[in-house]
Amino acid sequence: MLDRYIVWLYLRYTALIVSALTAFFVGMDIMGNVSKLPDSANLILLFGLFRATRALDVVLPLSLVFGAIVTIIQLIRANELVAVYSLGASKAKVLRPLALVALAISCGYIALCSTQFVYLSDKAAAIKEKRDFTSITQDLFLRYDNRFIYIRELLPLKNEARGLDILEVKNGDLTRFICAKKGTFRNGAWLLSDVSIVTKPSALALGERGIEVEEREYLEELEGFRPDIMDTIYEHKFTYSLVDSLRAWILFADQDINTARIRSILYATIVFPLFAPIFTAMVFIYAPISPRFFNMALFSSVSVLLVLVAWGALYSLAQTAKNGAFSPEGALLFPFALLIAIVGFLLKRKLR
Repeated sequence: MLDRYIVWLYLRYTALIVSALTAFFVGMDIMGNVSKLPDSANLILLFGLFRATRALDVVLPLSLVFGAIVTIIQLIRANELVAVYSLGASKAKVLRPLALVALAISCGYIALCSTQFVYLSDKAAAIKEKRDFTSITQDLFLRYDNRFIYIRELLPLKNEARGLDILEVKNGDLTRFICAKKGTFRNGAWLLSDVSIVTKPSALALGERGIEVEEREYLEELEGFRPDIMDTIYEHKFTYSLVDSLRAWILFADQDINTARIRSILYATIVFPLFAPIFTAMVFIYAPISPRFFNMALFSSVSVLLVLVAWGALYSLAQTAKNGAFSPEGALLFPFALLIAIVGFLLKRKLR
């Protein structure tokens, strides 16, 4: 019964704070870009909805902590916390529903970030720039295994490409050149159409086999070379889904390409949502029992300030890691692990 009441209070306050902060961020975004938006109420509404998904990256973890602070203050002001403790409930029993709900919502959001949900903000950018949702990336030049690939036009949302040139190199020597008018990504590989293949022997000599030219209607190539990953990496975007981050990390690590930016985005996707349950526990540890013996205004102000400072520091470290100034492990994983260790030590000391 106690857990249900605390969860109900927590979810109610968190929902109000999430709604208010999201509306604020979206409203400011619309006001700042109103001159660039199309003259269509439907598109402006879609722009606001798509931008709201981006705002959740910041709003949701902070709202979970702020919701916990408001819930704790409500329990203290109504003397309900004193009543609960007088009935024999421990601090751990009161903290458990708050921390578990914050953890469940955070894990749910991390799972949501594994889907195409994270790319909805790209559609908001398309509306602002008054272009079609189907983005076209032009003139890509990439390396994959022992191949150098040029793509004239890439349509990642359609899994299609136009004008593909593939140069295969072995031991520094060009061995094969593939030219295709069109390619479609299906079943984990590219199906090329209208293909010309030029094969050069390893040694050119009189009387030996010369250069061979072959025309094919279809050819399957570049297994595992995903178009959405190509587009995201080439455009230097800072938004990846969790699945795409892992795929890109594995793909480019095999090619000996620097994966620092990909790793920093992957770590940030996991670390930022988990900020909420950790700081919820930290705030609860130092919460007073009764308003008679503590200044509640001071407690709430200091709690909010510390949360914002900690969040700002973590966010700044993440941005510097994405830009390559620090290693992702040192900028994100180490501070996060240190924070978990500190909170774990405090919980063991204060709640025993």
